[in-house]
Amino acid sequence: MLIKALLVGLWAWFNGGQWVEYLGWFVNGAPILSGTITGLLLGDIKSGIIVGATIQLLYMGQVTVGGISSYDKCYAGIIGTAVTIVSHQSPKVGLTIAVSLGTLGLIASNAKMTFDAIFVHMADKYAEKGETKLIWIYNWLLPVLTSIIWYGIPAFLSVYFGATYFEGIMNSLPKFILNALNAVGTVLPALGIAMLLKQVYNGKFVGFAIIGYVCVAYLKFNIIAVTLVGGACALLFWALGLNKLVEGDADDE
Repeated sequence: MLIKALLVGLWAWFNGGQWVEYLGWFVNGAPILSGTITGLLLGDIKSGIIVGATIQLLYMGQVTVGGISSYDKCYAGIIGTAVTIVSHQSPKVGLTIAVSLGTLGLIASNAKMTFDAIFVHMADKYAEKGETKLIWIYNWLLPVLTSIIWYGIPAFLSVYFGATYFEGIMNSLPKFILNALNAVGTVLPALGIAMLLKQVYNGKFVGFAIIGYVCVAYLKFNIIAVTLVGGACALLFWALGLNKLVEGDADDE
């Protein structure tokens, strides 16, 4: 468990520290990706995919405005997935864990940004002197290295020490509380999809939503089959030029 905890800690450090800005946002911003890699590091990639995808459903409609998010992606996507896997909890319970950790992670995120302001003032002193060669140390290197305090260490401790205690707590909870957690975990993905639909909804696409509903509710398609049907609809929509018709109607309006 020590090696796995170290790997998850390093993985969380990489994401939280934004070692490579665009790669970091691409992976860190998608729990399905960060959760999958977390599962791989813990030797259970299947659970990582399932838990990460479940967390993704909740946050897929979340928009970051001005760099401020309503949750911390590293805590929710990586630490949340790791704790769920090592404590042998269901993805539904894991989602409630991720929500709690994602909110808690905002404290770490705000603390990091406040602490990093120290390095900005250090860089300003070198900028005033015209010594630009050393600015990268304060604008990139030191903020990245100190990110291990806010992300790497909490992830390591959560996996190495927290799993056993958390699993014991979950096993000691009354059944009605566990049922409530599962119920909340079932509803939250629907909330995430609703948030996404609110942003992209267009009355002209209702037909596609009906097709998806029929596939799931009546034809009992699994998620892979529904994905393929959705992909086929998107390809037909583009190949038949329906997108141009919709854009033309929007311009007329």
